[in-house]
Amino acid sequence: MRALLASLLVAGIAYWVWQRLDETVDPTSVGNFVAAAERQRAAAATASDELPDAVASPVATSATAATPAPAPAVPSSAIAGVLARLSAREPAAVQAAWAALAGGAGADAAALAKALQPAGDDVAAVLAAIGPDNACLHSAEGRALVAKAAAILGARPDAEALAAGTQLLGVLVKGRIARDDAAARAAVDEVYKQHLVRVERWLFDPANVAGCRSYTVASGDSLARIAGRFRKEGMKIEDGTLAIVNRIRNPKGLAVGQKIKVPAAPIVAVLEKRSFALSVHLGEHLIRLYWVGHGANDHTPVTEFTVGPKQAHPDWTSPDGQVYGYGHPKNILGEYFIKFLHDSYVGFGAHGTPQPETIGTMSSMGCIRMYAPDIAELFKLLPVGSKVVVRATESLRP
Repeated sequence: MRALLASLLVAGIAYWVWQRLDETVDPTSVGNFVAAAERQRAAAATASDELPDAVASPVATSATAATPAPAPAVPSSAIAGVLARLSAREPAAVQAAWAALAGGAGADAAALAKALQPAGDDVAAVLAAIGPDNACLHSAEGRALVAKAAAILGARPDAEALAAGTQLLGVLVKGRIARDDAAARAAVDEVYKQHLVRVERWLFDPANVAGCRSYTVASGDSLARIAGRFRKEGMKIEDGTLAIVNRIRNPKGLAVGQKIKVPAAPIVAVLEKRSFALSVHLGEHLIRLYWVGHGANDHTPVTEFTVGPKQAHPDWTSPDGQVYGYGHPKNILGEYFIKFLHDSYVGFGAHGTPQPETIGTMSSMGCIRMYAPDIAELFKLLPVGSKVVVRATESLRP
């Protein structure tokens, strides 16, 4: 029922934007209409999120609920306005074109798809054709272009591919990706899989000390002791961080004289609420990407947190004040809890979940829910004192 109602709301908005484009003689106003349509679509999305729980379940419960309303056909004159702007790769026109392909471009689909194709294999040209958000993920043509971008990056040197891959993944998580958007999620996963190879092979090579401090292990050293020394200098680092960025599998196996690197750039986590994606960045590079869940009824605030105390095997205090110890069936935190600090928002953090089916949905009390292996890794990687930025970037899609 929720899916049907939401589809009707969004279909109405798609009809509105294309009607407005159709009425517009001057194609240079396309960007204004796209922006206005986005505000309208965001309002509709919020309204659908506020439906009663019995209606607003994130998982379709019947064939009727799973069937979206058909998207209206896009008027040819509106398509003409978009096509006129695509040659300059203006972001608003690119967004509108991908939304049209996803929602009913009809006979104009081939013209739009052709106009969106980059002229060559230049990375910048491909990224410009993909656009400023993930609207491209919701059409077969867009996903094919994303696959092409990944193939182009695959042939580039590690440093170049890592920078462009960070940019590409940053775009692909800006906007809506629902739990049941399997094709969209798979496209992102494939790009990330390739990107992660470069992260591990090049960025996390202990010999690659660009942007890092080099340290030679001394007698009696441990990763915790080394991290503590650098924290005294103001660097937000921990033993788990050092292990991951130096590809150290056995921290107890440090050898005297071994050289390791200590990242000088900050580590920052970014939650994109609309795509349910949590990315972790080391300076300018994306180094991890996780699918997560977050607050029901959009309860997770758009703000910036600071990482506070981290607990393994945490107890959980329910809203009624009842404390459930680690391992209790009613303890919802799993193996790890990372507390988020804020002057105004309390009780937020990241943790595992005994309900992995809620990943990709708004279902928690406000915390970030993660798969067990992901929270275990984040627990090691993300230092106390680092930042967690929460965003709710929308994208134009029917």
